[in-house]
Amino acid sequence: NPEYVSVHANAITVTPQKLHQNYVICELENKLSILFSFIRTHAKMKMIIFVSSCKQVRFIYETFKRMRSGVQLLELHGGQKQLKRMGIYNDFCK
Repeated sequence: NPEYVSVHANAITVTPQKLHQNYVICELENKLSILFSFIRTHAKMKMIIFVSSCKQVRFIYETFKRMRSGVQLLELHGGQKQLKRMGIYNDFCK
């Protein structure tokens, strides 16, 4: 059963109409498989995926890059130099 989640329910501004926020609760052992399937089935959409640490970002990026999904992936985390992060962000915004 889907549950409505809103961070702006009582805010003056609302989430932009084109922005869709999704989340999935799953078992740890299924996490990468479900994430990879989600990315592949939504390949034409831009998305930002948040994970808990820089190490998880690097692991997921390297793993999916090796799987050659055919989807462009960008790696963005706090362990990168500021100029590199800005370049990646600008590439994403194009």
